[in-house]
Amino acid sequence: MARGMLTSTDGPVVTGQRTLRALIAIRKDKLLRTLYGRVVIARSVAESMAEVLTEPRDWLVVVDDAPPIDLPPRVEFAEASDQATLRLALSIPASLVLLDGPVKEKAKLSFIKAEGAVSILVQAHREGYLSAVRPMVKALEALGYSDVLPPPEALEALWTALDALQ
Repeated sequence: MARGMLTSTDGPVVTGQRTLRALIAIRKDKLLRTLYGRVVIARSVAESMAEVLTEPRDWLVVVDDAPPIDLPPRVEFAEASDQATLRLALSIPASLVLLDGPVKEKAKLSFIKAEGAVSILVQAHREGYLSAVRPMVKALEALGYSDVLPPPEALEALWTALDALQ
């Protein structure tokens, strides 16, 4: 029996803390508006980011946290902010969840469509909104956001693929 996606094709995009923090750190959070229009964030996640969400973002919609629901087994032990993001995404249901770190891959294995900061940068580059990805990835690493980066061998494959597009 085939299992269907837990995310929807026409729901909003829901962002998690780690991905949004990384994009804010390199001043590329506005790419979310450019690529997705409005982006939804759980209130508890937004409140935990108060020190970096100091200015209003008209494209970022803060909504009340979703009531507790059972998460898929692979992600049920995720950090509290990731759990809040996933609960919101599954309750809406979202079309895409922006997550980074190990929870992103576990979410994908749980039939949840998820992308991270580097995927967003690549998409923005491919759509002509970002001139280069490599400097942004280097900035993420320099600013202490290596946890949002893929393993070195995956980055090398990415550089090869992006070079082939030139």
